[in-house]
Amino acid sequence: MTDEADAPAGMPVVDVVVPTNRVSPYLESALASVAAQTYANWRLVVVDDGSGRGDELERIVTRVDGARIVHRENGGAAAARNTGIAAGRGEVVAFLDDDDIWPPDRLEELVRALERDPGAVGAFGDGIDIDADGVAFDSWNTPQATSAEYLRGASPIPRITTLAVRRSAFDDAGMFDEAFGLSQDTEFTLRLLRHGRLVGTGTVLVEYRRHDRNATAADWRRRHAAGSRAIRVNREDAASRGDAHHVEALRRNARMLDRAYASWSAGRVLGLLRQRRVRDAAADVRDSMRLSPRGVLAGGASTFVSKLRTRARRAETDA
Repeated sequence: MTDEADAPAGMPVVDVVVPTNRVSPYLESALASVAAQTYANWRLVVVDDGSGRGDELERIVTRVDGARIVHRENGGAAAARNTGIAAGRGEVVAFLDDDDIWPPDRLEELVRALERDPGAVGAFGDGIDIDADGVAFDSWNTPQATSAEYLRGASPIPRITTLAVRRSAFDDAGMFDEAFGLSQDTEFTLRLLRHGRLVGTGTVLVEYRRHDRNATAADWRRRHAAGSRAIRVNREDAASRGDAHHVEALRRNARMLDRAYASWSAGRVLGLLRQRRVRDAAADVRDSMRLSPRGVLAGGASTFVSKLRTRARRAETDA
């Protein structure tokens, strides 16, 4: 971090917002990855969302030169992010979860992407999945697409864990919807895409830590319901504004979401049966069929083909 007076001319300030409602065992590593950024003109705001352990958080946060902490009553991730955004003044806002790690060039890549495309409301990138011990086990990328393609579900939307947003975009699109728990990031990103385009860096911008306390570990029905609601809220808002193109795009997105969850759920039925979880398997089939019979068929067929390929590879190995 540099003092504003020492920052090179035209070098935008990036507010880094870290919401937390606990003393995460990974928080120090997360904050250290901000301190190690090659792009120096950042400001770090950690929002203590009713952790009840403010003194401990203070000790951790103050080890990062120039970082500050804001305490508030527990209100959820959306409210905490809004508090952090309001506490800053930078031209760009980036988001870090309290258990993730940034590569050193993250902010530099995002700022460079925004400078290349002055009309973009935000920038995003790709990620690596790491386990509780920090060992990488998977990776993912979000292809560059138009806002229309993202809105209709033709391409996965950028993840909040890689996103940087121009502060001016919040004036147009609004802040995070504090009525949301799960999928508050999806609801916001869809709304942001209705107001402008996002530009990708094509580079890895986060090491996303997966563990049993991730919000993504929630039951698939809860995740589906939250995602559906995020789409529905945006569709209703678009309808109220007379934006027929966005309404239709989001309607298609909702159908694709139903199909995707039905397919995934149907695909895991065989595994549940092998674990002798017959009731769970039956419930998955029932609920998936309600969502999308086509999705169930696709998921079942995909699982069947995958099992055949696995058996074929084993046969070749044993031969």
